[in-house]
Amino acid sequence: MRERVVVVALAMGMGCAAPSPAPDARPAESAAPAGSSAPAGSAAPAASAAAGAAAPRPGEDAGAPEPPARDAGAGAAAGGEAADGGAEADAAAAFAADNKIKPPLESEELTARAQGLFDAIVKNEPALADPFWFPKEPFIPLKDVKDPGKYWDNLHAAYVNDVKATHRKRKSWEGARFVGFEVGSTPKWVPPGDEVNKIGYFRSLHGKLKYEIDGKPASLDVHTIISWQGRWYITHLGKFK
Repeated sequence: MRERVVVVALAMGMGCAAPSPAPDARPAESAAPAGSSAPAGSAAPAASAAAGAAAPRPGEDAGAPEPPARDAGAGAAAGGEAADGGAEADAAAAFAADNKIKPPLESEELTARAQGLFDAIVKNEPALADPFWFPKEPFIPLKDVKDPGKYWDNLHAAYVNDVKATHRKRKSWEGARFVGFEVGSTPKWVPPGDEVNKIGYFRSLHGKLKYEIDGKPASLDVHTIISWQGRWYITHLGKFK
């Protein structure tokens, strides 16, 4: 009996002396934000990485803006504008509001347009003769009539018919060769108010469209040409009432 008491007493004494369980050695984790499954502590390395990326490298000035990209065509464009400006200035200098620029009696551009008329007659293709015809744009302010645009249309229709009629004057144009164009009468200045016009012009009558056929010289009559800004244009190929 005494031995049992001693054993019980020893057992109780050992139970009181037993150490308490050791606490968890891992550091306590901070609470993650609401709705996030990742712990808040994991944000620290990301922030450090962002800060490192934003930090300037040694020798760099973080506040200095990058120089703007240079447009490779800027210089060429500037040069082109200057060239265009010069061309426009020359054109403006050549333009005369009163149209008092007397065209030369001979020039390469006049010969080229006259050849276009000759080709139109030979081929019976009136459109080839349009470069020698007085253009509609200046005709409208030039003529002092009720409807200058309609008047131009009528004159141009007559021009087309005259080209076709001239083509029919020969059974064959085979072998015909253009030689040149000769201005007719001495150019006369027609002042504003004459011939129902608001702007003056130089006028010449009965020019000659020269050509050769079968080795013989020949010519066609060009009834009326008038001037516009230093060039001759047809207003009547044949007689017009």
